Amino acid sequence: MRLYVQPVHDVFQTNAYFYINEKNRHGCLIDPGAQPDKLLRSIKEHGWQIDAILLTHGHFDHTGAVDQLTKTLNVPYYIHQRGPEYLQDDDLNLARQNNRHIQIDQQPHLLEDGDQLNLEEAGVDLKVLYTPGHSFDSVTYYDDDNEVAFVGDVLYNDGPGIWQFPGGNEKELMTTIKEKLCPMPTGVQCFVGHTMPMQISQVRHVMKEIEEN
Repeated sequence: MRLYVQPVHDVFQTNAYFYINEKNRHGCLIDPGAQPDKLLRSIKEHGWQIDAILLTHGHFDHTGAVDQLTKTLNVPYYIHQRGPEYLQDDDLNLARQNNRHIQIDQQPHLLEDGDQLNLEEAGVDLKVLYTPGHSFDSVTYYDDDNEVAFVGDVLYNDGPGIWQFPGGNEKELMTTIKEKLCPMPTGVQCFVGHTMPMQISQVRHVMKEIEEN
C-alpha cells in the first residue's frame, strides 16, 4: 500500500489521503474535505480505482467533497454510527459558522468500534477504533500490517487535537490518545487532519510531558 497526501482547501486546509495498492491501483480516499474536482483530477491522472470513501468524523472541513465524489465515482462512504448527527446538523459540523452547508444525498455505511473494514480489491484490512474527544463521532482507521493510522483531528500540531468545538471533550480526548493510540507499536505513523504526521513514539512523549506538567 502507498499513501498519497492531497491537501485541499476551502475555509481551512485539510489533508485528504489516498491509500492505494500500487499493483492494481485500487484503494480508498480518506477525508475529502473540499475541492472535489482537484481530487477527481488526481484519481484520473493516476488511474486509480477508488473503492470507498472513509471519514474520520463529520466536521464540514472533512466532508465537503463527499456528495460530488460519491455521485461521480459511484462509491460508498463510511463514518461512525454517530456520524449522521454531524452530517445532518450544520451547527454541529461547524458549516454554518463558516457560511457553508453540508448536504450528502447518499446514506453512509455506519461503523462501530472494533469493526474490521476489508477493502478487498486493494487487499487491505483497516481496524476501526472509536476515538472520541475532538468530536463524539471520531474514529481512527488502523492498518496494523503496514503500521499506518488515520486519526483525523485526534492529533494536531504535534499534540492532542482541539476539543473546544460542540461535541468535543478534553477528558475523552486525552483518554482516547492514552488508551487507543499510545498502545500501538512504536513505529506506527499517525496521519492527521491538518498538520504533519506523528509517530507513536512522539505521541507517547507528548502525553508523558502533559501528565508530568
